[in-house]
Amino acid sequence: MASLEDVSLQLNNKISSIKRSLQLKSMGNDPSLATMLQKIGLELASIQNSLDTFQAQILRQQTEMKSLKDLKNSVQKNSEIAHHLLENIPAHLPKKATMSSTADPQDDKVKWDPVQPLPEKKPAKPKHSVREIEYLLMEEFNHVPGYMKGRMTYDQINAVIHELNAAVKAKYKIVHQPLKAMSNITRNQYNAFKEQETKETKGQYFFVEADIKDFTRLKVDKKLQGIFSILRHCHRLREVRGNHFVRYVLL
Repeated sequence: MASLEDVSLQLNNKISSIKRSLQLKSMGNDPSLATMLQKIGLELASIQNSLDTFQAQILRQQTEMKSLKDLKNSVQKNSEIAHHLLENIPAHLPKKATMSSTADPQDDKVKWDPVQPLPEKKPAKPKHSVREIEYLLMEEFNHVPGYMKGRMTYDQINAVIHELNAAVKAKYKIVHQPLKAMSNITRNQYNAFKEQETKETKGQYFFVEADIKDFTRLKVDKKLQGIFSILRHCHRLREVRGNHFVRYVLL
């Protein structure tokens, strides 16, 4: 395929040829003039073809330039998104555990006398593990209906889950505390928690609006109720109502 420089050179040559032909016209009524005019016509047709080729190449290069510009904008947008994600990694994401040891592997081998029995280890006291609300995955968030999400973002919902987990942990730390170690204030909280329990919540972890006010910085408003609707839709919570309480049970 001819380059733009080749087409431009060819066009200039054709124009120069026509100029020379027109200069010869002033020589008078020469019998060869008719033939020359016919040659000029052919040259003009050739120039028109060259112009068409020139225009087609310009359109092709304009199309390629637009495609390259769109590709540049897409790469730049993806780069900005990646940079934003890198600078805003949620704190609740699990981190990879690292293990390092400078000890000699041979030191791990226990040397013992076969005549003497191994020392008995005292059983560790069981610790109460509090259940937590699992954070939403991006795929789950994308399947939440738009009327539920509104303007709420994925990070905002998981930030609320983080606060709710802190509230549940604080509440059940009191519930699992020995009664003898409780202060009067803690005992009153413990009694209030027990009064909220029902047969349907037996053995389950749940919280109420009072727990949100006592143990988090969240506001109990329409926005929070909207997030509760999303968490119910994603099977993170269910509601148990009764005795003037709405209990949000963890699933």
